[in-house]
Amino acid sequence: MWSARHRWPVVALWFVCTIGLFVGSLAAGGTRTADAVSNDRSDTEVFESRKAFDVFDASGTVEEPHQFLLILNTPTGTIDDAAVSAGLDDVLKRMSDLTAMVDGTKTTVFENLVDPRQAPPQAGLVSADKTSVRIPAQVSGDDVTVEQKLAAVRPFLADAQAAHPALRIHALDRVLANEDIQELVNGGLDSSLRLTIPLTFLILLVAFGAAVAAFVPLVLAVTALLAAFGILGLYSQAVDPVSAYASQLIVLIGLAVAVDYSLFMVTRFRTERRGGREKLDAIRVASATAGRAVFFSGLAVIFSIGGLFLLNDNLFRSMAVGTIAVVLIAVIGSLTFLPATLAILGDNVNRLRVPFLGRDRPEGSGVWAVVVRAVMRHPVVTFLVAAAVLIAIASPTARLHMGQSDFASFPDSIDSVQAVNLLNEKWPEGSTLALEVVVTNADRADTKAAIDDMSKRILALEGMSGPPQTRMSVDGKDALVSYVMAGGRNDERNRDIVREVRRDIVPATFGALPDVNAYVTGDAAFTLDVVDFYARGMPQVMAFVLGLSFLLLLVAFRSIVIPIKAILLNLLSTGAAFGLLVLVFQDGRLADQLGFKAGPIESFVPVFIFTILFGLSMDYHVFILTRIKEARDRGLRTGEAVARGIAITSGTITSAAAIMITVFAVFVTLDLVIIKQLGFGLATAVLIDATIVRSMLLPATMRLLGEWNWWLPSFLRWLPEVTIEGDIDEPAAEPAPATA
Repeated sequence: MWSARHRWPVVALWFVCTIGLFVGSLAAGGTRTADAVSNDRSDTEVFESRKAFDVFDASGTVEEPHQFLLILNTPTGTIDDAAVSAGLDDVLKRMSDLTAMVDGTKTTVFENLVDPRQAPPQAGLVSADKTSVRIPAQVSGDDVTVEQKLAAVRPFLADAQAAHPALRIHALDRVLANEDIQELVNGGLDSSLRLTIPLTFLILLVAFGAAVAAFVPLVLAVTALLAAFGILGLYSQAVDPVSAYASQLIVLIGLAVAVDYSLFMVTRFRTERRGGREKLDAIRVASATAGRAVFFSGLAVIFSIGGLFLLNDNLFRSMAVGTIAVVLIAVIGSLTFLPATLAILGDNVNRLRVPFLGRDRPEGSGVWAVVVRAVMRHPVVTFLVAAAVLIAIASPTARLHMGQSDFASFPDSIDSVQAVNLLNEKWPEGSTLALEVVVTNADRADTKAAIDDMSKRILALEGMSGPPQTRMSVDGKDALVSYVMAGGRNDERNRDIVREVRRDIVPATFGALPDVNAYVTGDAAFTLDVVDFYARGMPQVMAFVLGLSFLLLLVAFRSIVIPIKAILLNLLSTGAAFGLLVLVFQDGRLADQLGFKAGPIESFVPVFIFTILFGLSMDYHVFILTRIKEARDRGLRTGEAVARGIAITSGTITSAAAIMITVFAVFVTLDLVIIKQLGFGLATAVLIDATIVRSMLLPATMRLLGEWNWWLPSFLRWLPEVTIEGDIDEPAAEPAPATA
């Protein structure tokens, strides 16, 4: 109400603060992002795969040259053909002559360039069918120097491909690949906003029937996004680089949440004005009802996402920081900017009405109101059928296979992805994937003999090949032994190899040697450790989220039944979303239609979807239960209050869900499979939650439980009276349902 009375200063201050945060972050240097594909998790919980390098580098590090790999393939013939051989000669000459400007000085880009035809056969630089070659090279210098040198590589590739159109020429380079991925992320962010904002406006136009009312939520949403981008940018500069996907998650969650909160507030304000309340009184009632529901819903979302901080992963925490920031700003804006804006607009919020859409409809009318009344007449059948359907949809979750994104999982439009595909096709025995073992005190004779024994055992495993490469630490005491692995880092067979080496081979070869330790690392080992990390952390996060959600609903509704039931219903919708995620992305259903490669579910996606969904589903639950309790407090019996509360909120819930589903579904159209998984999981869960759960299971269970819905054990009567619906004197005369 203070914001409504001081409307103009509040609105001005809102724009200054939100836009100011964004401009401030740009002035501080923008957002620092980490590589999308990297094993650098030095600040993360110490895995064995990470500890191996900490041990190996303990005596000091020697700066390793940056490794670059060019793959050349002829679709017809072999490299022995004169034309192909001449093309290869020209490419090698272009590489050796390539220069770049480094700090104003012209410098050679590649060093230690290897002609694959001159290398020994055991180097494996020529494919078995002689149609492809690998050309390794090195780029020396620190990170800044390497980036400056690699700037000349893209023009070189374009020129080489243009000069030899009959050859396939691709580069596999970590820096170039991550630049391409980051460009995809930023491009996806721009395209998602271009799609979601107009679509959201159209849905709001249908919901409100007036252009001004539809425009207000978008203003709150866009300013909240700008402020959250600003906070994320400042965090990245002051604390740590953030995940490459953090900005997209801000848009994914922020746009949906901010628009939904505005929808609840503006809808209640218009309802109270139609009921005859004065403008400021209507704002007061909207804030005391929908505003409090927004506040508690926002707390539920923030608490849920806060559970992610239990996992010691800085990149994961950066995603949590971004999403918490945008939700918190949306809640603050709903309780300050929106009341001030409504006080300025008043009934002008209904200006620019759309014919037919702009007419007032009785509350409690509509399709979902009819469905709810049918459910209330047959609660047992509805409950059994709906629960059985959701359990069946959730059943594939038992086959959930988590993994990590590698180059092969990204779109083929990235040159490094095409290089990886070619390597996997032409070198099925393996080429770039390595299993590595760090052995301490490797300068001793008994340790050297044990390493030889270990190598024999490892090379006897199916999918492993040699010869093993050994590199000594700076002090010459520790050894890093590397073997070639077939397949990819997410293959279950490779995880089994890592487990077997750790469980059986390492203890058998080094167990009897004093003061000798061996640590297994490499891409497959790191992926296994990361997946285990999230699998172990998931129960902790779930316990935290469920516990806080239970306490929040217990205090808000002074009932022990409502929070238990809400948790069970939310688990059903979340489980169903996981089941569909497995069917679509892991099993490859709709892979061609949605444009992705079937594979494992990204390791952090399930825990992230769980926390987000549990928070978002509380929005609808709190909003509906608030109206049910409000009707019950006015003297209706529980059954009548349930029917009325759900019926009169069905239109708003449908519009809010449609907005969320639209926003999330747009992200399914983007190129990155991780974002597709998040968007699909959230969209399907909200769809299930707003239809089967809220409009069928919720009324059915409340009808069956009756007055038991509000049961509070005597030993909990000391709980504070914290009501969501607030104090509403002289309730507005709301139009009765059409069938009343």
